[in-house]
Amino acid sequence: MRILVVTTWFPSRQRPTEAPFNLEHVKAIQRGHDVQVLHVRLGRSQDVESGQYEGIPVTRIGFDPRQPLTLVRAVRQISSALHNADVLHTMAFSSALVAALPWSVRRRPWVHTEHWNGVTNPESVGGIWPRVAWLRHVLRLPHHVTGVTRQLADKLSEFSRPQAASVVPCVVPNGRPVAPYPPLDPLRLVAVGGLIPRKRPLLAVQTVGWLRGQGHNVQLEWAGDGGQRAEVEALIASSGLSPYVRLLGNVAPAEVFALFDHAHLFFLPTEQENFFTSAAEAMSAGRPVVAPHVGGYDDYATPENSRLVDDVTPESLGRAILDVRDRFQNAEPGVIAEPIRRRFSPETVAGLFDDIYTDVSARRAGGRRIAQ
Repeated sequence: MRILVVTTWFPSRQRPTEAPFNLEHVKAIQRGHDVQVLHVRLGRSQDVESGQYEGIPVTRIGFDPRQPLTLVRAVRQISSALHNADVLHTMAFSSALVAALPWSVRRRPWVHTEHWNGVTNPESVGGIWPRVAWLRHVLRLPHHVTGVTRQLADKLSEFSRPQAASVVPCVVPNGRPVAPYPPLDPLRLVAVGGLIPRKRPLLAVQTVGWLRGQGHNVQLEWAGDGGQRAEVEALIASSGLSPYVRLLGNVAPAEVFALFDHAHLFFLPTEQENFFTSAAEAMSAGRPVVAPHVGGYDDYATPENSRLVDDVTPESLGRAILDVRDRFQNAEPGVIAEPIRRRFSPETVAGLFDDIYTDVSARRAGGRRIAQ
C-alpha cells in the first residue's frame, strides 16, 4: 500500500534526536509498504523541501499559525500527497490537527499513532494545553488510533470512534550482543533523559547521596541535557558527589547502548512517561530498571525485569536500587533482553500496523463508508 505519514515530529540532519520513535515506526512500516513522510514543521515558514532521511522519502514544509499563507500551503501540500495515497497515517497529536482539514477533502482511510503524555495527562505538560485539551476530540476523525501503551490506548478510546483504539508499541531495535554485567564494585547506574524538572534529575542526585551515605559505592552516569543542568551541577558539588555523578550531555543512540553495557541497572526517577523508550532500550540490553510507577510502561516493566516504586523519595528509590542489585547480580542479562527484543522488534510492530491497514482498507473496499 501507499502510506502517507504526516507528522509534526520527525528527525532531520539539523535535529537528529527529534522523535526517534516516529522514525522507527516509519522504518517498520516501510518493510511492507511504499511510505512517504510529510514533515510539517510547526512555527516555521520555510518553503517545501524534499529529500531522503535514512532511506525514507521526506518532504518538509513550514507551518506558522501567525502566517495564514503557510496554513494554505500546508493544506495544499497534504491534500496533494493524499491524492496518491491509500492510507493516511498521522503520528503525534498535533499532526492530527494539521491533517484534519485536508483529510476532510480527500477522505482516505486514516490511522493515527499517539506517543504524547499530554494526551494521557494534560496537566503534566502545563502551559495553555490543559485549557484546550478538549481538542483531543479531533481523534474521533481517524478510523483507527493506536497508543504505544495500554494506558494510552485506553485514554484514546475516550475520544476516538467506538472500538477503534489499540496498542502498537514503540520499536526498540537492538542487534548488539548482550554484554555481561560488569564487576559489582562500584554499582553503576545509568540514566537517559533531559535535565528538566519532569525527569527529576535533582532527585536522582539525592538518591545517589542517600546510597553513598549508607556506605554503598554507587556511581551514576546521566545521558542528556537541559535547562536544569546548572542547578544539578550545583547540587552535585554541594553534596560532595562530583566524583560519583557524571553529566554526559546529549549522547548519540549508539553510544547510549554502550553506556548500558557498562552499567548494572537503569535508574530514572521520572515524573511521567508513556512508553518510556530509554527504559525499554536498557532492558533490551539486559539491564533491569528502577523507576517510579507513573506511566503505561508497566505493560512490560514487571518484577521479572524491574522495580517500580510508588513512594518516590531518595530512601525508597535507593532501597529499590539495592533490591534490584541483589535480585539480578547473579542473573543472566539475556533473560531480560530477549523477551523485550522480540516484543518490540520491527517485525512485530510492522505486523500490527499491517493488520490495521488491511482492516481499514478492506472496510472501505467493502462498500462501507468509513469516512462518514
